[in-house]
Amino acid sequence: MAKDLPYFKFFVSEWSDGDITLEDMETQGLFINLCSYYWSQECNVTLAKAKKRFKHNTKLIDTLLESDIISVDGDDVCIRFLNEQQEERLEQSKVRSKGGKASAEARRLTKLQQETNTSSTQIQHVLNSCSTESQLLREDKIREDKIRKEERREKAKKDFQSSLSKYLDTYGKTMLNNFYFYWTEHGENDYKLRFEKEKSFSIQRRLTTWSSREKTFTQPKQQARL
Repeated sequence: MAKDLPYFKFFVSEWSDGDITLEDMETQGLFINLCSYYWSQECNVTLAKAKKRFKHNTKLIDTLLESDIISVDGDDVCIRFLNEQQEERLEQSKVRSKGGKASAEARRLTKLQQETNTSSTQIQHVLNSCSTESQLLREDKIREDKIRKEERREKAKKDFQSSLSKYLDTYGKTMLNNFYFYWTEHGENDYKLRFEKEKSFSIQRRLTTWSSREKTFTQPKQQARL
């Protein structure tokens, strides 16, 4: 991954609005260094390896885990926004590979026509077939992307809903429903839900903030004394 694409996307607004900015500068610095190392290792780093790599900052790695800025899947570190970029990159690579094969076949047949004076009708028929195949591949890719986006969004919604269940007694059904519908909002062509567009997202912290704001907005206004 690092050789094919030696950089990853960094969105300033997601960083500045994300939970990572709630941490001190030392922790923020470790996170961006961990992201760079994670990407260079093709998003395949165990927690033990990460702590060995940053052996003088293991407590900061624990802080990132506790704040839900990074997570662990089995033994492996998981940095969600980089995993999504990797998946997107692999899908694009598959499409380019299929399209490249069709284009190569078209060039081969054109050259064959020039060298052997093959019937132009036969050559054109095959060229048209290659063009049609490329078009069909693009249409299939669009359909596959749409289905994949829908399936992924539904899974993300279910996972998000499940993660809220343990807070039901604390915040109540009404507030959690409002929180859920707000943070799972998405556009028709969006790959990610609203909460996934955040650089980091701690449900516990977001719920605390949401609750305090809701209490502020619902407080009755004092009437002025005449």
